[in-house]
Amino acid sequence: MNKIDTEKKLELIRSIRNQNQYDRQLMRMREGILYSDTPSIKREELYGMENPASTAEQTKGNSFRSFRIRFALALVCLVAFILCDINHLSFGEENTDTILNHLTSNTDLSQFLDLIK
Repeated sequence: MNKIDTEKKLELIRSIRNQNQYDRQLMRMREGILYSDTPSIKREELYGMENPASTAEQTKGNSFRSFRIRFALALVCLVAFILCDINHLSFGEENTDTILNHLTSNTDLSQFLDLIK
C-alpha cells in the first residue's frame, strides 16, 4: 500500500469534520421542528436542501428587487448632485464642493468615533 500524503489526510479530516458539523446542525433543526412552537414558515431545511427550487427563486427575486431599488436611488442622487452643481445650488452651508470634499476625504477612525460620541 502506498504512503498517503499528510495533506490528503488533513483534507479528509476537514471534510469529515464539515460533514459532522452539518449533520449536527441538521439534527438540531429537526429537533426544533418537533419541539418548537414557531410557525412552519420559519422552519426551513438547512441550506434549502429539501426544497431548493422555491427558496432559490425567492432569494434571487428579493436580491434583484433590492438591487433595482438601490440602483434607482443611486441614479437619483447622482442626477440631483449634477443638477445642483450645474445650477450652483446649496443647502445651508453645504454645496457640491463641500459634499465632494466629504466624499473624497480620508477619514480617520478616531475622527469618526469622535463624531459618534
